[in-house]
Amino acid sequence: MAPRAAITAGVLAAALALGGCSPAPASDYQPHANPAPRDLRSYQLRIDPPLPPEQVRVEVVYRASRPECPVTQAGTRVAPRRQGQSLVFDVALDLFTDPRCGWQANQLFIALRSGDNYLTRFSVPPSVDQQIRWCRLNPQHGTCLARESDILRYQVPGEVHRVVITRGQ
Repeated sequence: MAPRAAITAGVLAAALALGGCSPAPASDYQPHANPAPRDLRSYQLRIDPPLPPEQVRVEVVYRASRPECPVTQAGTRVAPRRQGQSLVFDVALDLFTDPRCGWQANQLFIALRSGDNYLTRFSVPPSVDQQIRWCRLNPQHGTCLARESDILRYQVPGEVHRVVITRGQ
């Protein structure tokens, strides 16, 4: 599937509309996806030891930059795909186009599955060039930290993964 089609297809029906700042019910507002996003940003995830794409969840949270927007945030899930030893995904910075909201990509949430949940997670801003996280997978209490020494001292059982997120062109 082409990146634009994958991004557009990945828009959650509910668009994760959160919060409201208008007399109209926020639950009635659904941001409309841009049918032809052009401002795409690519990212690469290197996970060691590797995890399959279905064990990695990527969500993008957008924030409204204008007070007249009926909601303050919206989001979508993006499916990573295997490329060699890495996972890659694309984020459309212009995914939502409502001019009264002025949507801006705000955070990327990366979650690793352990058991039946995605408790092991961290976030980075879309402007990140490269970040490294050390994540301990645990089905009840996973965590990701910035330093390997901290995650090794963390007293919760589970496999440790080094996760490097790099922004592409």
